[in-house]
Amino acid sequence: MSLLDKRWLTLIGAASAVAMLSASAMAQDKITVTFANWASAEGTTRDALEKIIADFEAANPNIDIVSETISFSEIARQLVLRARSGNPPDVAQIAGNDTILLAGTGTLEPLDAYPSDQLKANIKPGALSTLTVDGKLIAFPWNQSPAGLWYNKEILKAAGLDPENPPKTIPEITAALEAIHASQPDVIPLGMDTTNRAFALTSNWPWMRVFGAVPVGEGATGANSPEMRAYLTWMRDLAQKGLIEPGRKIGEFRPLAAQGKVAFHWDQVLLQGVIQGTNGMSNEDFYSTWGVTTLPIGPNGTAHTFEGGHQLIMFGNSANKEAAWSFIEYLSTDAAAVDGYTVGVLSSLPSIVATGDPEVDAKLDTPIFNAFSTRVIPTLSPQPYGAEYAAAATAIMAGVQEAVTGNQPIDEIAASMQQQLDK
Repeated sequence: MSLLDKRWLTLIGAASAVAMLSASAMAQDKITVTFANWASAEGTTRDALEKIIADFEAANPNIDIVSETISFSEIARQLVLRARSGNPPDVAQIAGNDTILLAGTGTLEPLDAYPSDQLKANIKPGALSTLTVDGKLIAFPWNQSPAGLWYNKEILKAAGLDPENPPKTIPEITAALEAIHASQPDVIPLGMDTTNRAFALTSNWPWMRVFGAVPVGEGATGANSPEMRAYLTWMRDLAQKGLIEPGRKIGEFRPLAAQGKVAFHWDQVLLQGVIQGTNGMSNEDFYSTWGVTTLPIGPNGTAHTFEGGHQLIMFGNSANKEAAWSFIEYLSTDAAAVDGYTVGVLSSLPSIVATGDPEVDAKLDTPIFNAFSTRVIPTLSPQPYGAEYAAAATAIMAGVQEAVTGNQPIDEIAASMQQQLDK
């Protein structure tokens, strides 16, 4: 080997060493943000989430997102355990009562100071109201998925009802359900979740509130109240007349709705995506067939709904809070993330008024999304989430199940519910 060749190999080796050192330094400079979530565990959302993460990393080459997959049914329990042991992730996906349970550990980072003034001005009114605990913002809404009263216009029309004028009161919807059952006995007049689980109480809570019933929580009048007995009596009447089908979870009504077998369905904004994904219905056909409105009002004259969307939380011992917040903000507000995940996969709404991308914002300008944004979301009502909510749900929904399937006197059911709550 010539001297020139040796010098050349030496230069190549030196250059390689410098490149390796540079790459090593870059790797060491990278910030790692761990993200616990169930979206990566589910086939319908996994690919979209992975793309969002890859896009975020491309836009933020100094941040590495490590996705930690935990099933929906396990994530709250595992996060509580990890928070108490001092080893939580930086960011996590959470929802419903689980968000408040995590806040109860005292390990969440308050997010009040993180959103810019521009972002605060772009957040929809009320989007943060249910995420404040002890005056602190403990989570940021990844998406919004409130429940509305969906109705099949074709079924209403076949029953002699006005498809453009859905029921506005409890007596009106009761009469409509009876007309549908009489004209189309193979159709479920009203889809409602009456199973015994915490989510079922979340779903039933707005109906209870319509009757003025507040069994637990702030301002509670108890389960053994005239208002709760009125609600249970109404539910029993619906069941005995065949106007509801007890025992089905909310998700079990969705494929039936896609088959045109459900007239009214109390469900979240995501129902549109489920129906179209099931039967291939075009947007034009969907909007001509389906509408959504607020819950009918009852004696208290107010409509109510629940928020079924997902939130993002940051843990207080995160070593990379600014990077963690930038990821939370990206997931929730970036136009590509909203388009590819929130709207495109979840068929849900972002928590912001506009993304700033005309094409994406145009996708949010639909009859269904507008109905949810302008009419349904303003009726959001807080629920008494907390450590005792699941136990209360068991007692309350057991009473609801007895009302719709049994023959025990309503007064006795209400008294038994209250006894269980008192324990």
